[in-house]
Amino acid sequence: MKSKKILTITLALGLIAATSAIKVDVCHNVDNNPHVINIALPGAVAHLFQHSGDSLGSCGDDSNR
Repeated sequence: MKSKKILTITLALGLIAATSAIKVDVCHNVDNNPHVINIALPGAVAHLFQHSGDSLGSCGDDSNR
């Protein structure tokens, strides 16, 4: 039983590490100044919940990047 818990924890940590290696673009809009940030997938999910003006992907006008 103990080895099953250890395997489960190891797999969960591996999954977290694997998704942390994936980076995505987020249009971060602070003080009406949208700009793209590239962050790890778990951070992007948390970021989108915390910042209502942000969105996944590039901003509408990327001409000044």
